[in-house]
Amino acid sequence: MMEQAVGADRPPLPDDPDNWASRIQWLDNALIMPPLAGGKIRPCGIFNGDNAFCHEAVYWKGHPTMVPPPSPERAAVGQTLKGRYLWGGNIHYHFGHFLLESLGRLWGCGAAGKKLDGVLFFRWRGNAAKENGAAVAWDSDEAPLLKEFQREVFRQFGVDVPVGIVSQNIRVEALCVPGQGFGAGKMASGTAAFRDYVTSRFGKDVPAEGPERLYISRSLFGARRGGVIGEPRIEARLREDDYEIFHPEKADLRTQIARYKAAREVVALDGSALHLLAMVARPDQKVALIRRRRSAVGRAITDQLRAFSGRKPHVIDAIKQQWIREDRLRVDAFSVAELSLPTVGKLLFKLGMASRGGWEDMPDTDRDAILSQYREETGQGFRAERAATKPARSLPDGIVAACHGIEVPESFAVSPKWLVRKINNGRYEKEEIAGALELVGSADRVLECGAGIGIVGTTVAHNRRPQKILSFEANPNMIPVVEATYRHNRVDDIISVTHGALMSEEEPPETVDFNISKRFAFSSLATPEREISETVSVPVHRFDAVKEDFKPTALLMDIEGGELPFLEAADLSGINSVVIEFHPEVYGQEGMMRCKELLRTAGFEPLPRKSTETVWAAQRAT
Repeated sequence: MMEQAVGADRPPLPDDPDNWASRIQWLDNALIMPPLAGGKIRPCGIFNGDNAFCHEAVYWKGHPTMVPPPSPERAAVGQTLKGRYLWGGNIHYHFGHFLLESLGRLWGCGAAGKKLDGVLFFRWRGNAAKENGAAVAWDSDEAPLLKEFQREVFRQFGVDVPVGIVSQNIRVEALCVPGQGFGAGKMASGTAAFRDYVTSRFGKDVPAEGPERLYISRSLFGARRGGVIGEPRIEARLREDDYEIFHPEKADLRTQIARYKAAREVVALDGSALHLLAMVARPDQKVALIRRRRSAVGRAITDQLRAFSGRKPHVIDAIKQQWIREDRLRVDAFSVAELSLPTVGKLLFKLGMASRGGWEDMPDTDRDAILSQYREETGQGFRAERAATKPARSLPDGIVAACHGIEVPESFAVSPKWLVRKINNGRYEKEEIAGALELVGSADRVLECGAGIGIVGTTVAHNRRPQKILSFEANPNMIPVVEATYRHNRVDDIISVTHGALMSEEEPPETVDFNISKRFAFSSLATPEREISETVSVPVHRFDAVKEDFKPTALLMDIEGGELPFLEAADLSGINSVVIEFHPEVYGQEGMMRCKELLRTAGFEPLPRKSTETVWAAQRAT
């Protein structure tokens, strides 16, 4: 029987050998429950023989993407597999996502210590085996489930057993669950165990073959998958410096590996091909990565190349303008970049990877002609991204952002450019604000726990004009920021903020320690130690007394994990609507499920259109 690992419902960490990402466990009589629908967070996963959820089997992508399905003890089982199997996680069919997100547990093939009978996956999208009614569909030449590049990757990883995709509940006699050794976000650098497994096996049977200078191109994709405007100009210039222009999508996987092993210098736009390059990259290999978008994807590629090769790639950021497809809200995988080619050439020359001269920008007329061609290819036009930190309209002096009809005064709390951009784009606390604007009316008295920088409360006060809003904020540094926002937007007759922590337990202390982080969003009663810059004592206010005096009818809550102990003891009678953000990174998936259970027990049900996995806009149903 499995013993629940301490911290297993916490994120995988690549650099901590004691973290669950670097461990292996065996489950007897494991229950595998596949997803029944799509979504970024899906009810599915693995349970041990006693029907306890195995958090170590969850795939993390900045957040856990699986939550425990209900009632595993009553699950109908379609098949029982005899023998020993390895849990592989989610299988993707997109080349880059497959390399980054489907391989992180295969290091267990070499560390399981026992002969395996197969590797089991969930299909990331869709229901894998419903076409033939099988509980597990197995890849074969007669009934292929995998693409040829996937089969070759599995061979390179030493997977010499059948690969199956689970689509119905099954029991497995013995299931090996390796930790997630690799993946998106912080896991792109991989654990030491995963890197060692890759570097000792991957590509070893493929001889190096190709030129010393290689440019990995995306130009054949056109605008279908994003890229840079006028990439053929880069190709033509690099040909003059003896680079081979390589289109990996036209080559099989072994040819790609051979080219990457042979190259001494590699220039490439950031993209999926670099995930494969990283698996065979060397410390003596120079890699220049030209950014085509500013995103976490590029950082993940950089982290992977550095960790796997032992040498950090050279990142060239020469983006003059991002062009966003008109059916998209912001820069994403379908956007195209306009580069400063003189900057690209200057930096490559400085690195000793290209000669001087010949790196002129294209005329605007050529750029516009290419954008017109993209419109014909995709059926969509492209618009220029506006300046990163400026909203659509000009702002008065001392105002740094505007959203939802309110303005945000300048302060230390809104100094980061990413935050200003998020506010101006209407994405700051987007789900909470949408839920509050849906539920709060003019007759409500609103209690807000966790005022933050004051934007949520000010937005509700300005747009819904409730009778009163009483906010509480434990961080003393935020009180003047919040009050300034209220005053500037002339809602201070409706909303006020009180310093302190609101607690619902029967006999709360008079004060409580509050951890302040340099990043205000990380300040809380349970701030991770690495984020703490100062701990202060703050006053405690009793929820029952506030409720009796203020008589709230609506509750807004974002207190960075404090919602679980609050809900455990709170009497929510008299409150008709709740908008709440959950923080599973603090108390795990089970803690989030407990919060939802407590709300439902109190008579609340989430509005489907306004609620997400981690933010509920809930109304009283009973």
